[in-house]
Amino acid sequence: MLLKDRIAVITGAAKGIGFGIAKKFAENGCHIVLNVHRDMKEYDGGLEKIKGIESFGVKCIAIKADVSNSQEVKEMVKETVNRFEKIDILVNNAAFPPHPKSLVDIPEQEWDQVLDVNLKGTFLMCKEVVPYMQKVKYGKIINISAVSGLMPVIPDAHYGASKAGIQMLTQDLALDVAPLGINVNCICPGVIITELLEKVVPPGIDKDVFFDKFAKANIPMQRPGYPEEIANAALFLASDLSSYITGQILVVAGGTPLTRTRSPQ
Repeated sequence: MLLKDRIAVITGAAKGIGFGIAKKFAENGCHIVLNVHRDMKEYDGGLEKIKGIESFGVKCIAIKADVSNSQEVKEMVKETVNRFEKIDILVNNAAFPPHPKSLVDIPEQEWDQVLDVNLKGTFLMCKEVVPYMQKVKYGKIINISAVSGLMPVIPDAHYGASKAGIQMLTQDLALDVAPLGINVNCICPGVIITELLEKVVPPGIDKDVFFDKFAKANIPMQRPGYPEEIANAALFLASDLSSYITGQILVVAGGTPLTRTRSPQ
């Protein structure tokens, strides 16, 4: 088991990529703290998901907290340390994905919300967790960005800007804490099939047809990806197999060229 007896906090972990990472870590012996933005009872099968993770013989708790709220982040980190005595791994996955729109149509409030959750939330989580990692001179931080932070994909200036910011935050923090035994890396997923991704599908268009056409037009592997494939990359970066890797941006996107993609017609 690559993560036996490690403690991981994963934000935005109720479903999609976050839950996929939680499950993969649990399979490898890691105890899990699921950060969610509402009580797990309110999610479809939420409590069963916790039991599913615990079926791997690890402990799992869910903590409700808004990652853009500094006080709630402090309380979540404190509760985690009180329960488990340490935090070995932090995965910053929580994100607010808005419906795509032209920059001139983005309300200021929506801009603030996207940047607050995606970028400020990553900053606040790192700010609270790093001191605990510093004490033991060990830690793995994995920030989840997106290919849209590397290139324009669809009109979503606020989302793209937030994800690009996460990449620079990753590299800056990695430089800062490398002498302290803390590795900080970033994963940039491409088109990964999750419930949230369906927001980009134009009204009236079948989502399977949309993603199939998009993949054939833009992805060399001719298909979208799945949460488990991001989880596999996260497992590598969270384990000691990546002990000499920090400050890196890992693109997991089926070979998607880092030039502008074409939306299916």
